[in-house]
Amino acid sequence: MKIYSPNGEKTRIKSLKKYLKCYKSLLLSHHPNCERFAKNHTLNVGKHRFCMGCFIGYPTILISIIVMFFLKLYAFINRDLLLLLSLICISSLALSPLNLTKKKPIKIIQKLLISVGLGLLFWWIWTAKNLFFVNLLFFILIFGFLFFVLNAYHGYRLLNICKKCRYSLDWENCPGFKDIYDCLKKMGFK
Repeated sequence: MKIYSPNGEKTRIKSLKKYLKCYKSLLLSHHPNCERFAKNHTLNVGKHRFCMGCFIGYPTILISIIVMFFLKLYAFINRDLLLLLSLICISSLALSPLNLTKKKPIKIIQKLLISVGLGLLFWWIWTAKNLFFVNLLFFILIFGFLFFVLNAYHGYRLLNICKKCRYSLDWENCPGFKDIYDCLKKMGFK
């Protein structure tokens, strides 16, 4: 029988906090602190770096869903048109493999379009004449698949960027991860 130890739990929580503190820069930006990523993948707000996709994407999805809800736009737009507009906006993802998003303003517009498209897709799913649980399942399946594909694609692209670097996946010596490794060593994790 294992006996609960409050002090042991506090020690694990303190350790976890120290560990996460070392990764603080990655928690907001999801990209190493190197110029290859700073140019086109992150936004700087004050002294903080944010992942452009997350910082623009998630709030835009939420705003588009809320705006459509309060203005009741989903009730006035034909469902077929809603789906078509959604797919057109989401298809701006094709700009990335075509290397048309190398300029930050174009990439920002792309992120906005994808996010608005996902907001429209949300309403297309939720306005279907099905039981709530059927729509919920449909939502989970479609959005789960889309987020999986988007994250797999982004992971693949980011890995390719790292592979082309002279530090090619040598995280311990990579200047983009230097602050994290120094912190981990200082805190006794390395």
